[in-house]
Amino acid sequence: MRLALLTSLVILASQAPAETVGRFGVHAVLPGGYTLDPPPDNDDGRVFTYDDGAEIVLWGSWPMAPMDRERADTRGYYLSDGAQITYDAAGAGWFVLSGFEDEIIFYLRVEEGHTCGGETALAHLELRYPVTRRAHYDPQVAGIAGSLGFGPC
Repeated sequence: MRLALLTSLVILASQAPAETVGRFGVHAVLPGGYTLDPPPDNDDGRVFTYDDGAEIVLWGSWPMAPMDRERADTRGYYLSDGAQITYDAAGAGWFVLSGFEDEIIFYLRVEEGHTCGGETALAHLELRYPVTRRAHYDPQVAGIAGSLGFGPC
């Protein structure tokens, strides 16, 4: 009985919390153990920081152009900041850019979707972590990014 209770508590403690943030209602399942930064004045999203130097930024925005143009513009911003993009993929309504900025690995996923009010919007999730923490975070990227969306409404 005690073993079953202890096992249940360990499972619950290890589950990642789901976060829905900002006026866009962007949602993702994140690893626990973060500090939640205060929301920005426009309430577009939040920054989740970790003691090991990692951070996850989760936010929403209105689309300013078709997705292929959003992707090209975002790619240009990263490159102009000195980033090396080592992975670039896209599909219907989404894109991913990943690479390095100095000793930091970044992974950005952007998905087109709808807010709880039915408006077309973009959900953004950016993970940033030190290269020295790659073995810890790389296996988590697909699960975190795959949880990106809007809602629950």
